[in-house]
Amino acid sequence: MGTSAHQLEAAPAPFRTRVPLAFTLLFPAFLLLAAVLGYPVLYSIYLSFVNAQLTRPNDQTLAGLSNYAALLDDPLFGQALAITLVITVGAVAVSFVLGLSFALLVDGLKGRLAGIRGLLLAPWVTPAIVVGFLFLYMFDQQAGVINLVLEAFGATDGRTAWLSDSTLSVVAVTVATIWTQTPFYLLMFAAALTAIPTEQRESMLIDGANRWNEFVHLTVPYLRNVMVVATLLMFIRNFNAFPIIWTMTQGGPVYSTSTLVVYVYRVAFQQFDFGYASAVGVVWLAVLLVLALAYVRFLRRTSLA
Repeated sequence: MGTSAHQLEAAPAPFRTRVPLAFTLLFPAFLLLAAVLGYPVLYSIYLSFVNAQLTRPNDQTLAGLSNYAALLDDPLFGQALAITLVITVGAVAVSFVLGLSFALLVDGLKGRLAGIRGLLLAPWVTPAIVVGFLFLYMFDQQAGVINLVLEAFGATDGRTAWLSDSTLSVVAVTVATIWTQTPFYLLMFAAALTAIPTEQRESMLIDGANRWNEFVHLTVPYLRNVMVVATLLMFIRNFNAFPIIWTMTQGGPVYSTSTLVVYVYRVAFQQFDFGYASAVGVVWLAVLLVLALAYVRFLRRTSLA
């Protein structure tokens, strides 16, 4: 059967002709991002190669790789990187499990019960500085509700100094982070669950599949890309998390909760060493880029599978 002229005119444009149009339309946004984000990043890279002191702004000298070499001998930098990974991995893992569990529990709720979703999302819209103060008072040694509850159930003999202990302070900060970001996973997973066809669920149940088989063979494949995207975003968010940690502990005691962002703040705005702080920031950016590239490669593999 021949092809009419009308069908030829209505045919979609080839991919090669659509790509330049897409770049043309996105060019203003790229230009804005280059001005807002590109310049600070490039200037930070430049500062990482010079001796830049805030107290001597006009006395900048080239330092070469000395700032990066100093990172290798700086135990505080290694500790900050380790603490960042501990808090990030712990908070993301627990938030992932809780968010997925809550999403499965509220999936399909209708009527008045649907309002439960709004209550569960409340921590996500609460400002981080408010969350920090909230958990600061909750973990207070004398009047904190955490100690009062534990003492009431006989779990502790006395008042625990959560925020004064180098290990327990990390636990307290991680708990606060989990509380504020679990609703994000709930929101992402709940939205993805609505895209699962009801027919497929019903057919699996008719074939004799139990809830666990439905979860493994139907729910997880539909949520896989959302899981990767949400996890990457939360990794980046936790690497940049500052208000909660600074409000609760200010990176203490003795740098025990000093993550990379807190360490950069201290070096830049308390020690006024912008050159060294920029070197730390560049390494920090490199770690995030590695995570982003790993995410892109994973998406390509899953899309081709």
